Amino acid sequence: MNQYCFPNLTYSIKDKYPSTVSNDGWGMDETHVMILYNLLFSYPYKRVLEIGSHRGFSTTAFLEAIHNGCSFEVHLCDIDFKPSADEICKGYHQVHLHKMCSVDFLATAKTFDFVLLDGSHISEDVEDEFEYLSMNDVQTLLLHDTCTQLLPQNQHTPWFDGPMLLKHKLLASPDWLCVEDALFREGEQTERGLFLATKVPYIYNQAIRIFENFKLNK
Repeated sequence: MNQYCFPNLTYSIKDKYPSTVSNDGWGMDETHVMILYNLLFSYPYKRVLEIGSHRGFSTTAFLEAIHNGCSFEVHLCDIDFKPSADEICKGYHQVHLHKMCSVDFLATAKTFDFVLLDGSHISEDVEDEFEYLSMNDVQTLLLHDTCTQLLPQNQHTPWFDGPMLLKHKLLASPDWLCVEDALFREGEQTERGLFLATKVPYIYNQAIRIFENFKLNK
């Protein structure tokens, strides 16, 4: 098994994938995309899934990982892929797009060993996604927007509470090892939260190192 090595693996999203850049508030922040990128190199994953690609800003982490040596199969699920997401995925035979509701896809999908959940944030939808993934014994989950519900501007918007509720469920379980980044960074909104939960101690130890390294270099 290849050991994850420092320094951080990074790339310029703005330079390489300018069409995915937007300030519409829906995308993952750049620091969290880089954490995702590093996590993808920390273990020999075989089948990975992103739910909620939107414009493809976070999707770039999966593409860059393939470009730089990862050999996993990537599945992307969204009810509405933006043209930029479609465009950046062209030419990657390992990447499969599924334009459909996540629970419909997961109802018949095979197992994944790494899943990023960043689609619907409604609690019922997130719970349904987790139930399907649990039936297929998913080992590692990455949740985005796990602290969004706590931010003052969002406290009265109940459709943001899904990631936070699932985070607390995972924290309460003895089966999952968890780490989170929700630091404030100037020019980003990383305080919205990025949360990893895994059943694999090796992945957890690698994630601790990655999250801590980005904390020190914020």
